[in-house]
Amino acid sequence: MVKGVGSCFQRLISCCHGKGEDGCCERNEWRHGRNGHLILADEDMTTKPEGSGWRRLNTLEHYGVKDSALMALVPRPHDHHTLNNANCSTKCNNCAGYGTMGSPVSHCGDVEATSMEPNVYHLVKLVDHDSPCRGIERTHKAIPEIFLTRLLSTKGTVQKFVDDFFKTILTPNETLPPAVKWLFDFFDEAARRHGIVDPEVVLSWKSNSLPLRFWVNFIKNPDFILDVYKNPTVDSCLSVIAQTFMDACSTTEHRLGKDSPSNKLLFAKDMPHFKAMVRSFYQSIRNLPPVTDQDMAAHLHHLSLAHLGQLDSKPALQELFHSYVTRYYGQIIEYLEVDPECRSLHLAHKLDNVMCTINGEPTSMC
Repeated sequence: MVKGVGSCFQRLISCCHGKGEDGCCERNEWRHGRNGHLILADEDMTTKPEGSGWRRLNTLEHYGVKDSALMALVPRPHDHHTLNNANCSTKCNNCAGYGTMGSPVSHCGDVEATSMEPNVYHLVKLVDHDSPCRGIERTHKAIPEIFLTRLLSTKGTVQKFVDDFFKTILTPNETLPPAVKWLFDFFDEAARRHGIVDPEVVLSWKSNSLPLRFWVNFIKNPDFILDVYKNPTVDSCLSVIAQTFMDACSTTEHRLGKDSPSNKLLFAKDMPHFKAMVRSFYQSIRNLPPVTDQDMAAHLHHLSLAHLGQLDSKPALQELFHSYVTRYYGQIIEYLEVDPECRSLHLAHKLDNVMCTINGEPTSMC
């Protein structure tokens, strides 16, 4: 008995439902009334071809099957396919039908095919990332109503996860690294020192240093940190979430209309809330106790001890020195000799000694 299958979203799988006494495959038969028996297949004489050579697989709606219909599995006749038991089993083992909407499906039904034809689809002409036809241009606008409904339902499914994620990364607590507080205070002090009164400038500094540089990269590329596979479909979905987070950190108000991208319209109602979360995050960090230079140095020293042996600091130091210090050595020495605090610490002389040591020269000659 089949229940709840009157929808056009129910796809027919016409092979590998089971095996009869001879070991070969069975297929679906719709039994309607006393003498009404009809074999259901993905493709048969009733399949309607479309333009440009496309063919849509048969659905239960195509056959007019209603809810609570009586279905049965009947053996596939040998003379129809001229296949022996071994060949039939081999063919059925090669069936690779997909159960998701719009995904490519195999041709193991009543129509024989040695490989999946690119011009056959279920509901929409969508090429899955694992499909042999993934090089074909996607026609996502084949049925806009279906995609709109799917988009809204998907958004509703992931909404709580997106909200929880934003709340987690935009809530300062005891796990917040001291470097974040120290850096944000540095930006505030730099704005006061240079007379920058526009709060949007400081907000842009902070956004580009942490949320947009780190979190957006993590959202778009979870495989950088986690051992997960990111297929093109997931990648496009993550890009929408990353773009939403970028818009939340933006200081520009975007006016949306009917011609705006669907990904921006999707979270348009949530954007004021997300923007408020970002600004509240910065304000909460500003209200935290200050992190002194000594506290920052102690924290960095603790990190160095915690990861001792995991990183080879010598090559990293040499790369930093040769790619930056050596290139701008003259300008660095000049600045260290002019700055009063650097002069009091004799930083120019110390850097000169380091340069002599790296070049293999005695420091007494420097």
